[in-house]
Amino acid sequence: MEPVPAQSFYPSFFLQFAFGFFPQIYQRKWGRIFTALGVFTFLRLPYLSGQPMVGSYQLVGLFFGAILGIWSREVILVLLGRNETSLPKQSEQILTDWMIRNPTGKSIQPIWYSTYFGFVLFLFILTVLCFFQYQGLGLVTGLGIQEYLYFPSLSSREAMGLSCKILVPTSFVILYLFSEERSMPTPSKDSLSEQIRFGIFLGLGINLLVMTIQSLWSLDFFSEGTLESVRAGRSTGLLQDSGSASWILPVLSLLWITKLITNWRKSKERFSLVLAIFSFLFVTWLGLKQGKAFWVVWTISNAIGIIHITTDLWIISITKKRITRVVLYLLIPVLGFLTLYGLSFLQKDWGLVELSRRTMTAFPVWKSDPYLALKRMDLVRAELLTICMEGIKNNLWLGNGIGSFPLAMLDPFRIGSKTSSELIDFPPNSYLWLVHDLGIFGAVVFLFYIGVFLWERGLWKQASLLLIPLFFGVQFQNSDGAFLCFYLILLGEKGTGYSQSFDKFRKTIWFSPLLLILSVGLPLNYALFYSQRFWDFGIGSEYRKTQLKEYQTAVTLPPRPPNYEYEFHGKVWEWKLSEFGSARSGRIFLETTNKSPVVELLFLNSDRTTIKQELFSEVGQGYVWSGECPKGATYIRLKSRSKLEFRLPRSGFDGNNRIQF
Repeated sequence: MEPVPAQSFYPSFFLQFAFGFFPQIYQRKWGRIFTALGVFTFLRLPYLSGQPMVGSYQLVGLFFGAILGIWSREVILVLLGRNETSLPKQSEQILTDWMIRNPTGKSIQPIWYSTYFGFVLFLFILTVLCFFQYQGLGLVTGLGIQEYLYFPSLSSREAMGLSCKILVPTSFVILYLFSEERSMPTPSKDSLSEQIRFGIFLGLGINLLVMTIQSLWSLDFFSEGTLESVRAGRSTGLLQDSGSASWILPVLSLLWITKLITNWRKSKERFSLVLAIFSFLFVTWLGLKQGKAFWVVWTISNAIGIIHITTDLWIISITKKRITRVVLYLLIPVLGFLTLYGLSFLQKDWGLVELSRRTMTAFPVWKSDPYLALKRMDLVRAELLTICMEGIKNNLWLGNGIGSFPLAMLDPFRIGSKTSSELIDFPPNSYLWLVHDLGIFGAVVFLFYIGVFLWERGLWKQASLLLIPLFFGVQFQNSDGAFLCFYLILLGEKGTGYSQSFDKFRKTIWFSPLLLILSVGLPLNYALFYSQRFWDFGIGSEYRKTQLKEYQTAVTLPPRPPNYEYEFHGKVWEWKLSEFGSARSGRIFLETTNKSPVVELLFLNSDRTTIKQELFSEVGQGYVWSGECPKGATYIRLKSRSKLEFRLPRSGFDGNNRIQF
């Protein structure tokens, strides 16, 4: 959606693609490991290679390669007859070994009965709605995908690109996990979960190494593209930025330490216990250069974990164990406050100390003025909360469209609160994002799918890992966060497979059809109600005229000094004709260095029916047409057989953006 130079996009795209595609072709196991490893190491590849951040920042290449690799492998195996017994032959040993590495995948259900089906359908519908919201209905009238000025300084493609920042990673992660599960050789999720988790831990190890170098040597080490993170004194590893690192680092570290503790309790192997203690101390040290989200997630999660382990080891009675845990849970906030109070006196430039100071300034006014206390804790998040609540009130039931919050902050016509920060961000947490972007109805649909996944896999306890992180930002907005979130929610770190209660209903004759009806019907109804707002947007050059008070120019880049020329990219454009007679005859010159076999001009009446058709003539610096508009012409449409990039002067359009000769 964002116009990027090919020399910047393709190198990182093809490297990511190869990293996901070829291991998947070779074997399921290594495909999963390499994909999970790439998620946490390749995200800022364009920046690290010295290129500007371009379309591949969402790891499109990696997921596209992994998904295509899965599909290609499964199709080839079917065509080779993998369901038949393959006898090893010397001449076919390589092929035989490959088929043995990738045993037959068995799906117990049709694809539309899969719990992923409704989720993928919902995301597809959100994408279509997003397209119509930002691109208008030009596709319906045969105009193709045009450019528009959604705002005076922002094109419709750039506007949709803001939504794609959250729509793309979410969709690709869901589709990737769906593809992996459909190719499983058995219904069990254990091997899939363990193999992805192995790749995640490899990525964690590499990030810990990079964070260590950044903490000991220089924060500038491999930090290109992390925006304000380095300036704030925070280490990011290879993750998107300090916002991602502040919650991904503690969550992944908790998974790693939990695995070590589990191994120690089962085998009584001291090495696992020593490694777990060392990991805890090491990650705590790295946390000194992390944001406040790290300390909230890290301290609360570790406190709960320590309470569970100690009570399990020292208390045998179940009743006493539960009572003791409840009492200790109540002591956590008290001990946390006392710790912050003591740290607030330290003269250190640490994120934890800064959090302590802000907490102490906010605490005295918490009861009398909660909003003032929030502003003292975090001014930016307080402003984002205000803007978010205003957006929720405007479209409570259906929302403002997925990924619409950054666009709302850029809207020059929006009436409401402004932010003092220059950063364009998302709502303060994921739950507010759901209601702001999808409304109450859309949030119910989204959470319905999440609930079905949790019920199917019996992962209610597993989902608790995300309760705290999701209160500190929209963690789906980056590919690393989206992958970790949906891995924990939809698959589960423990890989528990299917719950008994869900299997009990699945075997009934009515359950699966009912689930299918809800999975399809809910998003379709949401799309039906949401699409009602599109009908007054207009089509073609009249797109959003009511909102902008002027006609559209189908421009890719708005005019900028010193030449003040519009720049157009594509093959088809439509403009509203000026109503003044003197401006309806003359000359149109398309300044371009591109070549096209045919460039034609169509004159349309008010019903967009062609009444005259003429050709442009090629000249030294572009294409030219001169003449007079026929009687009854309301619009003109320009068509190029090949993709064209040309410029028109700002003087070629009147004050209402109608073209004049």
